[in-house]
Amino acid sequence: MTGYIYLLHFDRPISDKHTCQHYLGYTADLPARLAAHRAGTGARLCEVAKERGIGFVLARVWRGDRHLERKLKNRKSSPRLCYCCNGNLDFTLDDVEKLEF
Repeated sequence: MTGYIYLLHFDRPISDKHTCQHYLGYTADLPARLAAHRAGTGARLCEVAKERGIGFVLARVWRGDRHLERKLKNRKSSPRLCYCCNGNLDFTLDDVEKLEF
């Protein structure tokens, strides 16, 4: 099944010990999934970010399936894939409904 692989970039690390600033996920319904993340549901990392007042933006989207998601996760290189980390952010989470995929 083809859907969307997406990369979220958090405003700051989750904690001093857990310096993660990215979440890579897969969904068939991107706007609904992003709304769930924004509400602090769907993924534990996003829930913790919300609890700690850490915001995030949608940094990148790929069209693909779970196989591609796993391939990207296995690379363990989210910062290299992230437009925020590379100084080239094209859109924010608020713009997602306006995007054409």
